[in-house]
Amino acid sequence: MTAVRDAPSAAIEPLHRFLHLCYLGLAFFWACSMLTFRSSILLTGAADTPQYNTLIVVVSFLANMTVLLGVSALVERAPENLAKLSPWPFCGCILVGIAAIGGAGIWFAGPALSASLVIGSTLCGVGFGYLWGSWADVLGRVHPSRTALYAPASFLLTTIIFLAVDSLVALTPFPPLALMAPLPIASVLCLKRCRTESSQPSVLLAPHRTESQRYLAALTTLVPLIIAALVFSCLFGFMWETAVLSVNSASTAHELPLVLNFVVAVLLLAFTVALQRRVNLSLVYQLLIPIAIVLFAALPFFWNVHPVVLNAIMSAVHGVFDVVIWYLVATAAYDYAVSGFVIGGLVRALSILARLVGIGIGYLIMLLPEVAGCAVVGVCIGAVYLLVILLWFLWHNAKRSVSDEEAEGRMAIGEATGDGNANPHSSVSDPSSVLAAPTAVKATDKAAADPASTSPVAESISTSATGEIDGAEAINSEEVVFALLADDYGLTRREAEVLPYLARGRSAKVIAEALFVSESTIRTHTRRILEKTCLHSKQELIDLVEKY
Repeated sequence: MTAVRDAPSAAIEPLHRFLHLCYLGLAFFWACSMLTFRSSILLTGAADTPQYNTLIVVVSFLANMTVLLGVSALVERAPENLAKLSPWPFCGCILVGIAAIGGAGIWFAGPALSASLVIGSTLCGVGFGYLWGSWADVLGRVHPSRTALYAPASFLLTTIIFLAVDSLVALTPFPPLALMAPLPIASVLCLKRCRTESSQPSVLLAPHRTESQRYLAALTTLVPLIIAALVFSCLFGFMWETAVLSVNSASTAHELPLVLNFVVAVLLLAFTVALQRRVNLSLVYQLLIPIAIVLFAALPFFWNVHPVVLNAIMSAVHGVFDVVIWYLVATAAYDYAVSGFVIGGLVRALSILARLVGIGIGYLIMLLPEVAGCAVVGVCIGAVYLLVILLWFLWHNAKRSVSDEEAEGRMAIGEATGDGNANPHSSVSDPSSVLAAPTAVKATDKAAADPASTSPVAESISTSATGEIDGAEAINSEEVVFALLADDYGLTRREAEVLPYLARGRSAKVIAEALFVSESTIRTHTRRILEKTCLHSKQELIDLVEKY
């Protein structure tokens, strides 16, 4: 299967035709997980205390992290192992787990109560860990232009479900178990449907690179995200624990965050829909971190007056950051043709570990109320310092990218004016030595108006001068050329999708319309293709393709 054949056909279809509601099924598991971990909706009687709520979170997260790392190791060794694991036993773990948590305060007391909560929390953690990684794997197999909408839309649906269940429990006699039990079942049904739809074979990029090398390359692109996840999660766990213990009620600590999460989810989805085709969402999502820095800097001023407000801000910011994680993990998995379970599992496991550290710090600090205020300020200052360092790292990389793009533009201008010194380090031999071949077909007004007509697979090309090669054979020949070039230079999957358009002289605008991304995203992929091929202009790339 060549790189061109594996480019998703959905990328050249109208947007509404390749968005499927079943992919929002991750919201059902996400909402069930949040209801279990972030609230006391299941706790009744003697079990309804902040200490038992903390116990549930800690035990569940430990089980969650263990499953993510364990299954990730199996999948990394043999990707087909994931398909051998049926989701239904994990769904059953969640159902039994929430029943054990919900019934602990009714049926047991003393050590038996603690045991029931530990067992229920462990089972929930096992099920939620599997579903988290499985949804990351599914989203990692669909085009990022779809994930850019699925992630914030799922966050919005999650907040709606959370609010609905919480309100029904508070205002009606409906038992929490009856409302929560359908959620993991619905998520598994959607998961199985999504796996069927995204079961096309993965593109094999650079087979001379091992699977481990591709995983390492994907994780390298996520280093800023991993650092941010460690800091964010630690601070979020710290603030959550201190807020719950300060008001002595998990329910009270979550009333305002529920509403604020919903508002932020609406704004985030509107922002994504409005700007998806105009900006590079990957860069924008990473630059959301500076906004969090400003919020963190203001958090200590809220502590003595409104601890719940502080928790609400943290909860909303962390919800947005969860969306960032979903999108960037899925994008990295798609770009490098690796399992999203492995990439997402590692990022999520590290995030959980940092959150547990934050919870532990918060619990210890609240044992000494007289120093709590100063301790909160100190932890916030430390977090802000780490995030400023991360911001500097991102800014430095962005500045270098802009400089590279400016250099590329100067090289292209020099070539267009006939300046022989414009490309002194070009790896392409003299143009006169390039094999005779038809020049790239230029984009027409019709092609610009109709993105589908610019598909690198569907587009017809000229026959050779002898007329011995027909259109179908020429298309197959070009596919082989693009696949070989992508293999030899280690292009990612999305770079391999952009390559055929560039080889035909298409503009960034036309390519962006065809692939449902922004022009800045296309320019980023173009720059990376030129860097990997050691070229300085699109014309040199066209010459290289003709030479192949």
